[in-house]
Amino acid sequence: MKNEIHKHLKFRIGEEQCKHEFKLIYKEEYCCKKYCYDVYEFDKVDSEQLFDLKVEKILLYYNADVLTKIDYYFKPHLYTKLKVWIQQFIGIAYEQKLINNTYICSWYVGRYFIILKRISNNDQITLSYQKRKYI
Repeated sequence: MKNEIHKHLKFRIGEEQCKHEFKLIYKEEYCCKKYCYDVYEFDKVDSEQLFDLKVEKILLYYNADVLTKIDYYFKPHLYTKLKVWIQQFIGIAYEQKLINNTYICSWYVGRYFIILKRISNNDQITLSYQKRKYI
């Protein structure tokens, strides 16, 4: 059942940047520990959905032109629905915690992590799909 979640994801970790290069807007360079990433916003997000929930924004993190992390942004009222959808595919989060007014739920799927973050008093929630836990 865990592999079923991949059917809902438009982007795949390990894809090369050239696959979507004409739909990307460069945002910034982001460095974390010893790795640096070129961050792009997906330009065609208007009609994007994940688990039948409207996506507000998508950020793609590339290291050496290889996709390493995807951030999906949603409206905050979708937090519970999104968490339930993920739990239906993967199961209960192996880690749920509150750090500095941020609720974090983490799932491990094969070699990758799915991390759902909701910051208190913020107008968005973030669902990250990434290769390493800390990016």
